[in-house]
Parts: sequence; C-alpha cells; structure tokens
Amino acid sequence: MTKYRGFRAVFKRNTSGSTYVTIGQVLELGDVGSNRNLIDVTAYGDAWADYLGGVQDGTEVTLRVAFDPNDAQHAAMKADYDAGTTKNYQLQQPDISPNTTAAFQFPAIITQFVGRAPMDGAWESEMTLKIVNPGVTQVTPS
Repeated sequence: MTKYRGFRAVFKRNTSGSTYVTIGQVLELGDVGSNRNLIDVTAYGDAWADYLGGVQDGTEVTLRVAFDPNDAQHAAMKADYDAGTTKNYQLQQPDISPNTTAAFQFPAIITQFVGRAPMDGAWESEMTLKIVNPGVTQVTPS
C-alpha cells in the first residue's frame, strides 16, 4: 500500500463551471467527510441493540488561513459567508502518482467566519464549512 504526504494537499474553491482556484495561506484544514445517523430498531427481548443505517450528515470542516483581505479568494469566501451561498470545494492531493491528482469534492455552506489577531502570530481567519447534499465524492480534477 502506498502512503501519500498530507502536507502537499491544496484546498480549492469553485469559481465557475469546472474552474477551481486555490485558497492560499491555509494553516489548518479539518476532516472532510460525513457521518451516518443510526436508526434504533431494538425490540423488546433482543439481547443486543439493533440498528439500521440512516441518512448521512456532512462533517463541519474547519479552515484556518493567514487572512489577507486583499486576496481575492479570502474576500470571496467572506462574501459567500455573508450571502449564505453554497459553493463547491476540492481537497486535492497532487502526489498520487506522476502527473496524477486525486481530490475529494463537496458542496458546503460557510456557517462561521471569525477573525483573530494573536499577539504572537499572523492575522487569521477561521471558517467552518458545513458539507451539504450530495456530500463528498472522489474525483479527478480537471
């Protein structure tokens, strides 16, 4: 089994059609995925709890960037938050094999946008992206 470097991954935002633009200065990116709710179907007399798989719910992805208000993508994400816009994103891994990039693609709504200016660090913005329907798919980026 091959292992791949996580630090080489890039995070991209869809701007139009199949065009994805890199979000720069990413300091931290949370888990991209989903959880499956369980439906309890345990009956009286069962020795074990019994469940059926229920609907999926997208994770909340934390994105922390060294914020630059003059960066077009940082400003666009703030505008997406203000408007409540659903956008498509890709987490791309360029190291899969020579000349091959794999990606997780997902639609999300930015549900939180906060800024901070720590005494000993860069001006940062932290965003929470809620993955929505149809969830995460694995794609080969164009």
